[in-house]
Amino acid sequence: MTVTFTAAHRPPVGYAVSCGCDEATARAPRYGAWRDAQDAADRANAAADARRPLPGCAMPETCPEYPLYAEEVDPDGRVPDVTVSSINAVGVLEALGVALAAEPDAAEPDAVESEALEGGMPLEAPEDGVVVPIAVVDACGELPVEDFRARVLTALGLAPEDPGVPGIQLGRTYVGGRPAGYLQRRLQDLYALADWCAAHGRDVAWY
Repeated sequence: MTVTFTAAHRPPVGYAVSCGCDEATARAPRYGAWRDAQDAADRANAAADARRPLPGCAMPETCPEYPLYAEEVDPDGRVPDVTVSSINAVGVLEALGVALAAEPDAAEPDAVESEALEGGMPLEAPEDGVVVPIAVVDACGELPVEDFRARVLTALGLAPEDPGVPGIQLGRTYVGGRPAGYLQRRLQDLYALADWCAAHGRDVAWY
């Protein structure tokens, strides 16, 4: 699971049949309706002969092995985004002051207090079982770009150097950690995203 920060959605100016690569989408013909673009993608995917890679595809060797699909064309072209894992998103959203901790259900005897989570990781497992850490975040939201940028600046000013968190192995389940300095790098990425959104008159959204 991941959380992606990007510009708030705007109505598309058209639709393209794409493999998902930015340059391929930029070069693709435009359709006025999503259904027309999806019909064209379905025809290409159902063709008996293997198709050629799309012009501009970043992985032309493997492009024909994957289906095409209809994709919205944003009025501002390629929109930047910053994607983090849901576990790492806990620390990022907390630094921005927009994370929500889960409230334990008083009716459940095994409810875990929010203090038992640190950056999305369990502090300890119960003696009678194994805890698989699941990040609890406000996974969807939107803020005015100046508010978001101010939060990023505040987080950069207040956050100490991130020492990182090691990954943990729980039986067959591996939960990755984060390297040292991760939080500061993601905050710098989010500041660049906020700059782009401000230049294009867009708010910042995450989901």
